[in-house]
Amino acid sequence: MKDILQQHYGKSEGPLGFPQTEKQARALNDVLKRIPKGDEFRYRKSVLVQPPTELLTGERADVSWISTEDPDRQNEVVVARGMNDSQFSLNPLVTLNHDYTAPPAGKSLWRRRVRDGDRVGIKAKTHFPPKPANWPEGKDWVPDIAFALVQADLLRGKSIGFLPLRVHAATAEERRRPGWERVELVIDEWLLLEYACVFLPAQQHAVVEQVSKSLRLAPDLLKTLGLNVDSGATIPHCRWQTIVQACTSAIDRLNWQRIIQNSIDAWLERERGRV
Repeated sequence: MKDILQQHYGKSEGPLGFPQTEKQARALNDVLKRIPKGDEFRYRKSVLVQPPTELLTGERADVSWISTEDPDRQNEVVVARGMNDSQFSLNPLVTLNHDYTAPPAGKSLWRRRVRDGDRVGIKAKTHFPPKPANWPEGKDWVPDIAFALVQADLLRGKSIGFLPLRVHAATAEERRRPGWERVELVIDEWLLLEYACVFLPAQQHAVVEQVSKSLRLAPDLLKTLGLNVDSGATIPHCRWQTIVQACTSAIDRLNWQRIIQNSIDAWLERERGRV
């Protein structure tokens, strides 16, 4: 598996701690030497969630906002026109939750600045390739999992990892813009280094906008979600807060003392040679 991951992501551990190709790592190291020191120039992730608004047909792909000029949860604004994706384009792989210990979820086909009404930001197209015939037997094909979750409206966010190159403190005039009242930092130029499909985004509008419907959910995934494999059921949309509340309630109902005692009893039985 390590060889497979290195084949995808590269053998070098980049200067920011995630794997890259040697060409990417060297180019990024040169950039880091040139930018000013300071917290405002630190590497950061900005995560954007809403249901699909358009459907594509015949493609294993989605089109999403990956960044918008809306203030994020850190009271920062990332200016779309300032994107530099030259680094990312050298190996435009998309991970699942920024997890580099697993194969990539897909590949980014393009990234571009878009204006849609009052919203301005970056949209990207993510392709989820089909499993190759020579993929190891018994190993999960991450693009199938990610794409099925996107189709089921359960994987709704996109998270970018980027390095600010030029910034300024928000002016009084900028803070008079609708929604910008608390903005502290405006990132004028930035280097896109990675993006991922995520469950909980930092920026509320980086969401899947278009998704193809050509793939049925895998039977194992349907079973995991508690659906009948043969039912062809559609998984209903559920707000993130509802999921959080349901999970919290389920955890609260667990009898941890009994679970721990059962685990200890089972271990003792095994040690005594009883099954």
